[in-house]
Formats: sequence, C-alpha cells, structure tokens
Amino acid sequence: MPRIRNAVAGIALGGAVLFQPVHAALPPVEAPSQWVEHLAQLRTADAVQGDEARCNAHPDLPGNQWRPGAAQGRCSLLRAPAWTLDEIDGLLSTDKGVAQLERGFAALLDAHYRDQAQREQIFIAFTVFDASPRAGEVAQRWLKAAPKSPFAMVASGAHFGSAGWKARGTRYASKTSADQFERMSGYFDKAVPLYVQALEVEPRLSVACYKLNAIGRQSDPALQMSATAHCLDVDPDSYYVAWEQLISAQPKWGGSDDQMRHAVAYAAARTQRNPILGALLGEAAGYEPLMADNYGEVVDELAGAARMGPGASLLVAAGKGYWTHHDFWSAIAYYSQALRFRPDDADYRYGRAQLTGSMRYYEWARSDLEVALRLEPDNLRYQLAMGGVVEELETPAAARVYYERALHSELRPQAVERYCRTFLIPTVLEEGQACTRELVEEFPTSVSAWKYRAWALLERDPAGSVEAEKRAWALMYPPGTPVPVPQVISIPAAPTKASSNSKK
Repeated sequence: MPRIRNAVAGIALGGAVLFQPVHAALPPVEAPSQWVEHLAQLRTADAVQGDEARCNAHPDLPGNQWRPGAAQGRCSLLRAPAWTLDEIDGLLSTDKGVAQLERGFAALLDAHYRDQAQREQIFIAFTVFDASPRAGEVAQRWLKAAPKSPFAMVASGAHFGSAGWKARGTRYASKTSADQFERMSGYFDKAVPLYVQALEVEPRLSVACYKLNAIGRQSDPALQMSATAHCLDVDPDSYYVAWEQLISAQPKWGGSDDQMRHAVAYAAARTQRNPILGALLGEAAGYEPLMADNYGEVVDELAGAARMGPGASLLVAAGKGYWTHHDFWSAIAYYSQALRFRPDDADYRYGRAQLTGSMRYYEWARSDLEVALRLEPDNLRYQLAMGGVVEELETPAAARVYYERALHSELRPQAVERYCRTFLIPTVLEEGQACTRELVEEFPTSVSAWKYRAWALLERDPAGSVEAEKRAWALMYPPGTPVPVPQVISIPAAPTKASSNSKK
C-alpha cells in the first residue's frame, strides 16, 4: 500500500502545485539564512489589523533606494475614507448634518494643503462615491440638499465618472465595443459639468481637475490640457496629480519614454514637500519591462525599478520574474511588498498563497486565500486552492465542499479528481469506489485519475489496482521515456503576463 500511496499525486493548490499527503506533517521548508528574519517580520506584520497600520508595520524591501517617507506615505493612501457612505447619508437627514458635512469636507481640503499627515485624504474621501446605485442616490441627495456645494458636485461627478469607467471596461480600445464607449460617454457627459462647476466655486478642489484630466485623456484632449493646467497650478505637489501626469505620459496613451522620464523627474523634485511622490520614482524605468511577455527575462529591470519606488505593479511583476527563475523566497518577498501596498488585490493574494503553500506555510496560504475569497467568492480557482490548503490543515472531508463548488465548471477535470480523492483518505469509502470508476471513464488519459483508481481498488481488488497503476505509469512514462527521481514538492509555474494586474 505505501508504494501505491506514494505514487498517487497529491493535493493541488491552484493549478500545478502538488502537496503530497504522506508529507503533510512535515514542517515548512527552511528558508535561506538571508531571508529568515525578513520572512518572520512579514508574518508578524501580516497579523496587524487595519490596512494602513499593517502597511506601516511591514519591513521595507531589502536593498531598496526608496526616498525617505515614500513607503509610509504610500501606506497613508490605504487609510479608510473620512466618512462612510452610510455616515454621509445619515448627515444628509438634517440641515444641521448637511452643514456638518460641508464643514468636514472643507476642513479636509484645507488639511490636504497644510498637514502632511492629511495629504491626499480629500481624494480618498470621495472614493465612496463609486458606480453603485446607492452611491448615486446619496450623491444626488447631497446635491439637492446643498446645490451650491462644490463637494456635493464632485460627489455626483465621481459617481457618474466611476459609472463611465465601469461601462467602458478595462480592455484595450480595439476590444471595447461601440456600445460600451457610448454608455461611457453618456456618464462622462453628466460628470464633466459637475466637475467644472465645482472648480468654479472652489478652485483648490483638485479632485475635480484630476478626474477631468482622466476623462480628457480618454476622450477629449482639450479638456485634458485645461484640467492638467489647473491641477498643476493649484496643487502641484499632489500624488494623484503627479500620478495622472505619469499615466498621460505613457506611450499607450500617446506619450513617450521622454515624457515619462520628465513626469518622474517632476515627482522626484517634490518629494521633500510630499514624500508620497517617492512611490512613483520607478515608473518610467519599469514601464517597458512591464510590457514584456515573460517577466523572467526582465526580472533584473523590474526589480531595479521596484527598488526605486514602492509601486505595487512593479513589485508583483518582479515577484513573478523571480518565480519564473525558481527564486521562490525572493518571489514571496516581492509579492508581500505588493500586497503591503495593495492588500485587496485577490490575484496577488492567490499568487502568494501558491508560493507559501508550496513551501508548506499552509496557515499563511490559507490567510491569503480567505481574503481572496472574501473579495471574489465565486472565483473557482481560489476555491480549489483553498480546498488544497484545508486538506493539508484539516481533513479531506473538510476540503470536499471547495472542490464540489467547481464540479460543474471549466475546472471540472481538476475539481472532480480532488473531489474523488477526499473519499480515499484516511480510509477508502464506498463513495470512493464509484467516484474513481466514473473518473477514469470520463478522463481515461488522466494519470492522476488512474492513480486514484489504483488506490481505491488496493484492498478490494489488488489485481485491478495493479492494472490501474500500470495504466497510470504507461501514460506518464511511455516506452523509452526515462523515469525521473520523485520530488517531494512540485512548485507551481509562475503566472503568465495575461494573469498580471496593471493597476497601480
């Protein structure tokens, strides 16, 4: 029995990661000495509650050349908005509450210019006005209650603008339908006059020109130019204003490498006045490497750019590059830095879970997958990955529910194998007989399917078990194929360019 059991493929985490159950009790793989302390610090920081506090608790990337205060400033952008949508809605219920809301936003705008600790928080305050109908309703209530308020105007504009970007989608223009562009334009047509009017009432409210700049970049060069001029005049040291200049300078938006370098130099010259700008200093150097199809081929350039400034996209791309080269500890470190600054990116969580799970840090992997599933509960890749981790930490029966959710999807081949497997450990159940029989009938060329069938038949039909194992080996090693030395751990392939996230 041990011989067959050791030959059976283990639990898969995500795609190709295999954790062999016979080794489930082994401790985590020991990290190289140069990473031990850093990994311990990462684990400690991950336990801190609150995105901004957790970000500040993280150790910085080893070997970085970040400007003083850049990382801490970037962490401040994770602070929760000053008011929730429900709180704003509640204040709008009375005249006194409306006045309080107006005073609060006015004070936050003043603090943006006077107090570095409150820098950029006025931008964050408006993020609650997203594309949701609820946000639109609250924004309209505010505008009705205070029709001359520049803050109410920007709130409504932010809702319509967000709805426009959502209607457009994130694909390239060539893959975006005319209907999407038409719906986008309809929302933008409602947002633009609100932003323009807000700036007429309160010129310092740079959130409005920042939003206009982005809309203009998409659809109106003249609007983009006027919005840029206004922003640079009233709020030249803002992170968001500088970030929009960088986006506009990208070649894919009609800019050039020289324009990107100029935009970075602009930010670099102002980091003493606003350290958050230091987060942008690697963007020009990293732009071309981020366009590469294989991050492994440009990992040195990506890592070099990430060491210039703490940008999440550069950090995760460098992590993927190190992953490609099987430098898994560097990959974990760079993924962790990316998650430090973008903790709600489900794909980043999933990627790090693959890496830490492969190193048998199962609790760490589970914590990342819990966040990923909270963000994307219907993502079946994450469900399968969680099943693999739960099987290691608890029991196969406890993992069954995660596999079952993917049985009727495009992931059925992986899901059904793992589902059947849960009936084989710790003992072969009757359901395992039927499940593995149907498994090899549906997937007769699957090596794992025949291994599971061999396992199921071992005590009931030893001869049948041997035949099933022979089928597995014949599929795995056709005549003339050398048999490799078995490996305890199979590391997942690094994510492809298509799986990367281009958000800042």
